[in-house]
Amino acid sequence: MKKWFSALAALLLCSAAWSQEDKAKTGWNFSVLPDLGYSTDLGLNLGAFGDLFYYGDGSIYPNYLHHIGFTGTYLTKGSWYVHAFMDSHALIPGIGLSLSATYRDVLANNFYGFNGIASPYDASLDRNKEIRTAYYTNRRRFARVAALAEGKIAGHLSWMAGGVFRRIWIDDFSLEDYRNGYSLYLDYINNGLIRTDEAHGGTNLEIKAGFRYDSRDIRRAPGKGIYGELYLLSNFDLNGKAYHYGQLVADFRHFIPIIPRRIVFAYHLALQHTLWGEVPFYNANELSTPLYIKAESTGLGSRYNIRGYLYNRITAAGYAWANFELRCTPFIFTLFKQYIELVANPFIDLGGITKSYRLDEQRALGADYYQDLSLPVMASAGIGGKLQVNHNFILSVDFAKAFHSQLSDFMVGMGTAYVF
Repeated sequence: MKKWFSALAALLLCSAAWSQEDKAKTGWNFSVLPDLGYSTDLGLNLGAFGDLFYYGDGSIYPNYLHHIGFTGTYLTKGSWYVHAFMDSHALIPGIGLSLSATYRDVLANNFYGFNGIASPYDASLDRNKEIRTAYYTNRRRFARVAALAEGKIAGHLSWMAGGVFRRIWIDDFSLEDYRNGYSLYLDYINNGLIRTDEAHGGTNLEIKAGFRYDSRDIRRAPGKGIYGELYLLSNFDLNGKAYHYGQLVADFRHFIPIIPRRIVFAYHLALQHTLWGEVPFYNANELSTPLYIKAESTGLGSRYNIRGYLYNRITAAGYAWANFELRCTPFIFTLFKQYIELVANPFIDLGGITKSYRLDEQRALGADYYQDLSLPVMASAGIGGKLQVNHNFILSVDFAKAFHSQLSDFMVGMGTAYVF
């Protein structure tokens, strides 16, 4: 960690930073690029994505009137997805509209049990080809369609309402070079922690409504402002079972300029807590979001929420988490008429469980499924680097390590967005 911060300090002290003026974009801007990313858990992703932005006469740049994006990606550790997203602020006068459609197939989905580090983790069983085990693995597929509308109330305050349709399929993994029929997922089913009527997925409809406050100067890469969301969601089981539930979701992001355009302190506080009903197993790791800009939005531990944890390490009925980072931009320049920023961001991420999930049943099964270990606050730290083009395209890579060995050793994540 000392080496990382020393390198960051050297960058910020560099006097040769090359700066150019950011010129407004107008009309339609279209780009198709390789979708190159990496995750310690999911492997290298190889695909392509396209972004189509409409800036009108340029008066609102770097914000935009319309955005259409699509991605198709294959990941080398056994998954693939296609994702399409549309975000418009002018299609319907006075109404913002967002639509998305996603299909994702994860052949080697991480499943580490319920309630975080209350579930024992033995790293030697986690996709170990020498002994042919992938104990913490199942297969998870889903199809999702989402829509959200929003309208201004006053100033920066807006109402928002939307819905999400999901169809989820879950099975035991089927990977070459590994011994099938030996997984935590199957052990949970055999011992009743996962019930037979939810074990292989289900279909549900989620309705959400609430409020948004947004005073950011730039939507994708803010230099100042506040972004907050507060809403309730109700999720209805369409399979005729009893898995209906409601959750409170709160999200607060604050971007504080220390040196404008150069150093920004950013922090993010989030809560998702089940208020009523029972969350089915197949939905327990779903993190709600109004806008599905990214294909995935799942349990604590990933490149998109808590960096440094194993992917989906924390599954519960209620979560709270926080991200704190210093976004430092020593280099700003233009290249081929594109406005480019190079950013370094050291960070600390925190996570915790606000409501456990079938903890008494888990504890009753004994030491193979439960360990008397609890951390009210789980932490990780690391550093990231960003390549930002025209404020809207962001290539991101993060290196992080959790402070507790039951959460992870060392994780690397690469994608095309900020964590928040």
